Amino acid sequence: MKLLFFRNTISIFSLLLILLATSCQPKQKPVTADEAKIFAQKLESSLERRNPDFMDEAIAKTEFFKKAGLGSGKEARSFGAGLEQSMKMGSAIIKSISKKGTYQLVKQYEKNNAQYALFRLYDDGSLNYHDIELTRSDGNVKIADIYIYTSGEYLSETIKGLFLQMKDLVDKKGTSLQDQWIKKLPEMRKLMNEGKYDEASAIYKSLPADVQKMRAVQIIHVLVNSGLDDNDEYAAAIEEYQKLYPNEPNMHLLLLDGYILKKEYDKALKGINEMDRMINKDPFLDYYRYLIYNLKEDKENSKICIERLVKNMPDFEDGMMELIATYIEENNETAAKEWIEKYKQKSSFDQERLATFIDGTGL
Repeated sequence: MKLLFFRNTISIFSLLLILLATSCQPKQKPVTADEAKIFAQKLESSLERRNPDFMDEAIAKTEFFKKAGLGSGKEARSFGAGLEQSMKMGSAIIKSISKKGTYQLVKQYEKNNAQYALFRLYDDGSLNYHDIELTRSDGNVKIADIYIYTSGEYLSETIKGLFLQMKDLVDKKGTSLQDQWIKKLPEMRKLMNEGKYDEASAIYKSLPADVQKMRAVQIIHVLVNSGLDDNDEYAAAIEEYQKLYPNEPNMHLLLLDGYILKKEYDKALKGINEMDRMINKDPFLDYYRYLIYNLKEDKENSKICIERLVKNMPDFEDGMMELIATYIEENNETAAKEWIEKYKQKSSFDQERLATFIDGTGL
């Protein structure tokens, strides 16, 4: 069975590089649960149709700017100007995932009198979660902030931290925020989106040592190296991040690949379970449990996980394929045929893929 590494092809900078603006607005009434539900459905539907417009315009810039707390000085204005090119979040997501990639609502909930919508981003073994905080801006439901599980913090916090680190370099070395190395960061994102990980890695290696050690840039380093055909470099990037930023909350996603490479399967399972605890349950994570139990050659638990996954998520194509493979492997011809027929009834599923898979099995 092909091992699906948990490689996140979505560059953090596609979500970092957002133009921020300020204005004065009257106090808005809270978003209701019904409004949040409608907003989440529209966002999910638009990205499913690969239309970025809804999410591109969804950021409440005033509220987001306040949360980021960049201030209004010359450096902050210069930093904001440098973010202008990548403010379209919906467009960035669509450009970064394949045709079969999904951006699906996991749940909608309320916390501290605010409405949230948790989305799962999945693409061929790549996994991330975006916990979107909603607000009202100019009478409309908008995005106030996003907790990104790959980075382990809110987007506003990441941007503020990146700005302060850059400002510190400016204060120490007297260089401009528009210096050449800053202009290379969006280029790294573009190359990753195009699958040119070697070229993106070369750019990272050309950055000043102080810049390479920035938390956000370190995360990019890990993501870039996850796409290289060099497991040693990838493991080294993970190890470097761990040393620089130990005990980070995003470790559960970033370290899964590393655990797999080192065959530390129990740690990988622990990470998946901790992630499930943090988001307060996602049935989709049974897919990863299934993969890891397979690597452990624990057939009993792998079967339990894949059966539970397909029961809870019958429209997940990879899950049904793996369930069919499980039944074929254990010579359960009756169950295999039953699920092959169910697979054939799903018009959105790749039928050629199924035919190739079962060719020669006699089913």
